[in-house]
Amino acid sequence: MPAVMQILGWTATGLRCPDHHVDFRSQTGGLHSTSLVQMPNGTGKTTTIDLLRATLSGSATDGSWDRETIRGLQKRDGRPSHGSFEVRLQLNEQLVTIILNLDFENGRASYKTTHGKGQSDGFHPPRDFQRFLTETFVKFFVFDGELAKDLLDPQQVRAETVVENLFQINSLPVIKRKVLEYWDRHASKVKATEEKGLSQRRNRLSKLRDRRALLISQRKQLKEERGRLAAELSDRAEFYDRATKKGEAHGQRVAKLESRCAHLSQKAREEATDLLDAMRNPQALSPFFAQKLYDLKTGLDRVKLPESAAREFFEELSDELECICGRPIDDEVRSVIQQRAHQYLGSDDVSLLNSMKSSIHEAVGESRTAPEEELLERIAALEVSVGKDRDAQNELDQLRLEVEQADPAVKEAKEHIERLRSRISIIDQKLDQFNSKSEDEKDERTFGIKVIERRISEAEQRLAEITETRDLREKRDILNGIIEGAYNNARKGILAEVRDDANQRIHELLPNNNITISEINRCLKLKDQEAGSMGETLSVAYAFLATLFDRSEHRLPFVVDSPAGAIDLDVRRRIGELIPTLTSQFITFIISTERNGFVPSLKKASNDEVQFLTIFRKGPKTKKYEDEARQLDGTVETSDGFMIADEAFFNNFQMESEEVAI
Repeated sequence: MPAVMQILGWTATGLRCPDHHVDFRSQTGGLHSTSLVQMPNGTGKTTTIDLLRATLSGSATDGSWDRETIRGLQKRDGRPSHGSFEVRLQLNEQLVTIILNLDFENGRASYKTTHGKGQSDGFHPPRDFQRFLTETFVKFFVFDGELAKDLLDPQQVRAETVVENLFQINSLPVIKRKVLEYWDRHASKVKATEEKGLSQRRNRLSKLRDRRALLISQRKQLKEERGRLAAELSDRAEFYDRATKKGEAHGQRVAKLESRCAHLSQKAREEATDLLDAMRNPQALSPFFAQKLYDLKTGLDRVKLPESAAREFFEELSDELECICGRPIDDEVRSVIQQRAHQYLGSDDVSLLNSMKSSIHEAVGESRTAPEEELLERIAALEVSVGKDRDAQNELDQLRLEVEQADPAVKEAKEHIERLRSRISIIDQKLDQFNSKSEDEKDERTFGIKVIERRISEAEQRLAEITETRDLREKRDILNGIIEGAYNNARKGILAEVRDDANQRIHELLPNNNITISEINRCLKLKDQEAGSMGETLSVAYAFLATLFDRSEHRLPFVVDSPAGAIDLDVRRRIGELIPTLTSQFITFIISTERNGFVPSLKKASNDEVQFLTIFRKGPKTKKYEDEARQLDGTVETSDGFMIADEAFFNNFQMESEEVAI
């Protein structure tokens, strides 16, 4: 059944943002499909978005919010002991309220959830929506510029995860796990003739599976750590490279030497590869081998091998009625020809001997010492190339050392780079253990994951034998193979389709930028580049999310912070035209400088009335807006702020931040 989620509104009390109550329902009882919430910088816009995310995901109580984080959300004036953020939702036909309560005195967060039979303590959304209301997934529909950058960063988000959740591909691995659990339960209920043997096999299988899970977890942690260290190493190496090239003359010398070192190193590698190839020929290692090869060819020539006639000639002749001399061939003659044909070499043997003789002649030539002399010349040339490379590298190191001695920061960067390389090398050694094929160690000391998996398969086979469940195990393996194949094919196909559709939208948004998504994996990988400008990055993110929302049968709200801040006017207009097609409910937080180009095109493309809300904090700089707001019907005044539902006020509000009035 398709999931339809709508945000009916929220209420903030006692928090860093002004107290406010937002309702996205229209006067006719429906829901505004597009709502613009204008809040100056410094009003608590970021706080509101963070609280919205935390309330929708239940993440404030999972350990990610410590006491200082919670107390940092306390209202500055009055310092209330408690604060709350309440979100009202409609999930399909069900009304749901989630309240995030914050105890500032004790630094604690707690949730209350209301739906169905009443209110309960804790974060308990309806089951059908739990996969959407997670910390990872909520980021994709409560969206900001940081997520746009993170979508292109493999260390931040897993772009394919949201695709799998939205299209429910991740249900296939769950089914596979359930199949395994069913077989385990069935095997555990079967009585074996030898209870002790059954218990031992079950225990070993359980330990092997635990060992595999531990190794996979350790490998994952090491890979993630290596990724972080590699990124840090790249940053430090880039700083060191820039620092050692400061100054035009010095930089030119360093660049010239780096180019020379790269050329000499490549030349030495090529010569070393050619030398190793030459050393595979025995005649190059010693004249003794060359002489023996030459003697072999001479011997073949002396005994006139191979013969001019091959065995096949006589075998074919025995099938004829007459010999080549004209005499008839009877059965007796035919039998003699066939017997004596085996004294001759076959055509394959003839070809082999001819090939051997030609190869020996080409390799040895007329001199038995020439191959060795040529090899020694190559060794001498390689020694010269290595020496030149070493001298150039020493000269480059000396230039860099001068910079390091003059600037402690550069020296520290060099030492940091060496430490990072050392740590990465250690991690690489540890990672190599997981690829080991050694069968010598016991289970608890084996690190090769493939080895453990093979032992698991063998242990399952032995357990199946003793529990008489082999047939069921084979059926389990066939079914799991089908499920895994379906998962891989579905994942590959959907990711490719999402990529192609997103690229079409990118072309519509940025027709002149030549930017394309090449692959969706951990992140969005751009073709021939690692990242784009902020405007390009934001446009790529919009195109990707637009494709997800458009292709899925589920309908989720789309909440965006600063939808057009880093985008030029022309692209703003295209984004404004695109957004109403993304989802049935669009909510955006915006400041006054972002309205131009974006708001008019958004309003024009919207199918129904757009809701315009302005929220700001009371203060000396806002006095004229406060007086104007009090004259309007759509104004709600709280102890420390105003919320005005009026389009004209929205468009006339010229305040980028609460510190400076424009």
